[in-house]
Amino acid sequence: MTAKQHVYFVRYGLTKYPLVENEGPYDSPLHPIHGYEHGLAISRRLASMPCPPEVVYSSSLHRSLSTSQMIVHAIGKTKNSILVEDGLVEWLTPSLTVQPDGTRLQIRSVQDRIDMTFDEIDPNYKSVNPIAWDPNNVPDGAPYFFESEEYLIEKRTKVTMKKILEHANGKNICIVSHVPCAQAMALYLEGAPSIEESKIGPWPLGGITLFTREEGSEKWNLDMYADCGHMPGEYKNGLKEWSLPSLTK
Repeated sequence: MTAKQHVYFVRYGLTKYPLVENEGPYDSPLHPIHGYEHGLAISRRLASMPCPPEVVYSSSLHRSLSTSQMIVHAIGKTKNSILVEDGLVEWLTPSLTVQPDGTRLQIRSVQDRIDMTFDEIDPNYKSVNPIAWDPNNVPDGAPYFFESEEYLIEKRTKVTMKKILEHANGKNICIVSHVPCAQAMALYLEGAPSIEESKIGPWPLGGITLFTREEGSEKWNLDMYADCGHMPGEYKNGLKEWSLPSLTK
C-alpha cells in the first residue's frame, strides 16, 4: 500500500473570555473547565487516528498553545515538540487584533511562552514565515499588521503551508491555528477551481479537518472537514462556528 501523508487542522475549544470582534480580548486562555475538556477530547481523537500526527505546528496565541500542549502529550511527545509558527497566528486584521481603546494585540515571544510553562515548545525552531513588523518592508506572504482577506488567502497562508510542508518532509502533521488561517490553508490544499465550488465553510469549536495525499502526489484529498464527533455534549453538534466572509455559506 502506498504511504499517505496526513495533515490535520485543529480549532481549539472554548476560551475563558469569548472573543468579540472589534472588542477582544484577543489572546484569551482556554476556559479552565470546558476549554480543557475540549482540548483533551481533541487530543484523544488525534492520538486514536490510524495515522496520528508526528509533528505539531501551532500559533503562538494562548488558546492554540494550550491545545497543542495537550495534543503532544496525547501522542507521546513532551519537550521540544511544539513548533511555534508565526504564519499560523490569528488573521492580523483590525477587527481581530485592535481593542476599542486602540490597543493592538501583543504577540508574545517564544521565550515568553516557554516561561509561562509551555516548556513543550521547541526553542530552536525558527518560524518559516516570520511576522513582518515593519509594514513598509513585508516579504512576500509574510504576516503583517494589517492584512486584507485577499492577502491572507492568496499570499500569507499559501506561503506558510508550502513552507511547513517542506519543513515536515513527508511527516504527518497537526496544525493548531485560528479559523481564518486554517480555512485559507484548507482552501489552498483543496484546490477548488473557485471559492464558490469549494467545500470549505464555517468551522465550529474543536473541529478537526483532515487532508491526505499519496506519496509522491501533489493532489490532496479532503477526508474530513471540521468534524466534531469527538467533542463532549452539545459541542458534538458543532457550536460557535466562525468563517472568513468570503467562505460564509
